[in-house]
Amino acid sequence: MFFLIFSSFFLLPLLSYSSMHATIDHTLFALINNQPAPCLQEILASPELLPYLETNGLAGVLFYYLQKTGRQYLAPPDVYEFLQDRFHFQIRRNMECAASAKIIFHLLDSADIPFLVLKGIALAEHVYPHFAMRTTSDLDILIHKDDLLRADPALSQASYQALDSTPQQALLNPPGYLASLEYHKPGIPFAYIHLHWHLVNTSTPATAFIHKINMDRIWEKSVVAKVAATEVRLLCPEHLIIYLCEHALRIGHSFDRLILVCDILYAVKAYKTHFDWNNVAAEAKALGLLNFVYLGLKIVQSYGGEGFLSNDIIRKISPPSLSRTERLFLFLQENHYRVRGSSYLVYLSLSKGPLNKVSLIMRTIFPPCLILAQRGRCKLHAQTNTLYFQRIREIASHFYKTLKLFHRMIYP
Repeated sequence: MFFLIFSSFFLLPLLSYSSMHATIDHTLFALINNQPAPCLQEILASPELLPYLETNGLAGVLFYYLQKTGRQYLAPPDVYEFLQDRFHFQIRRNMECAASAKIIFHLLDSADIPFLVLKGIALAEHVYPHFAMRTTSDLDILIHKDDLLRADPALSQASYQALDSTPQQALLNPPGYLASLEYHKPGIPFAYIHLHWHLVNTSTPATAFIHKINMDRIWEKSVVAKVAATEVRLLCPEHLIIYLCEHALRIGHSFDRLILVCDILYAVKAYKTHFDWNNVAAEAKALGLLNFVYLGLKIVQSYGGEGFLSNDIIRKISPPSLSRTERLFLFLQENHYRVRGSSYLVYLSLSKGPLNKVSLIMRTIFPPCLILAQRGRCKLHAQTNTLYFQRIREIASHFYKTLKLFHRMIYP
């Protein structure tokens, strides 16, 4: 039954990946890697281009390289106008997000709450060649778990409210599951402020490796930098690469969008001369994330090429071996089948032994009621039976969709 449920996420995207999408991928990364792009004019004339770029968050990346290489004349006027407008919109949006972020940073500073800025606006300012190439949606901030009950009233002073749970309820979440709260406020450019107290944040159990992640070490090695013209702390370059690989390989992502590839690619480009790759491998191993880093960098290498990341570097971060399910996942990714949910193959591999794999599957289908409550934005007093009944309905819906998919495959 689990295979059928998983297939509803897994097979349909495989069937829907078009040859034009593959051509767009190759052309876009040829531009990024400063290589010939013979199909550029073809993709610019394709009606599939703009929706595909929007889905993958890379309209700004294509516009930047059209401008940089002086090939904007190849784009039809309406396509060029759309890309230009989108680029200018992203500049405005990122500036608005930076202004909003500055206020949040001040609130936390005033409450004497240490914090790190993750992804989003920090990547736009520090690793991408241009500020508008990286889209921003939420503001991800990492704090110490012990500071959550102080951070909540600090944000509440500015009318930010946690909508998916309460701090008291969220702190009861078991390790290896959700470790964040979404703070919303009407009228802000961000969709929400995502306040984390652990780097790993997932509704699918990460219990196979969560105990190895030493958050004190993450904080100790963090670095001071400026974001939104404010002095903040960021992950050190080694931990940034490790975190971006783990983030992209979460089951809810599974490298399903090219922006996840570009985040890692540009982070490596930005800090490549500062890396000791043996140290990256040692940090990843100590955090229990060596397989994540290897798979993540192998996937990014398949887009960036050996000129971007040599095989010698890949060998330095190679784990002793890969399981069959990890090799299958890597095969799909290297052939540009970016299927959301497919990194479950990696999570299964990390759960050693049949009993642990069965436990992972059962806890995926039926997570703790606290996690179900937060996913459904319910308070703790919601009845457990109701939460699990809703989960069964969700699973039944996926099962039904899977049966319809198989029926279409057999009787097209």
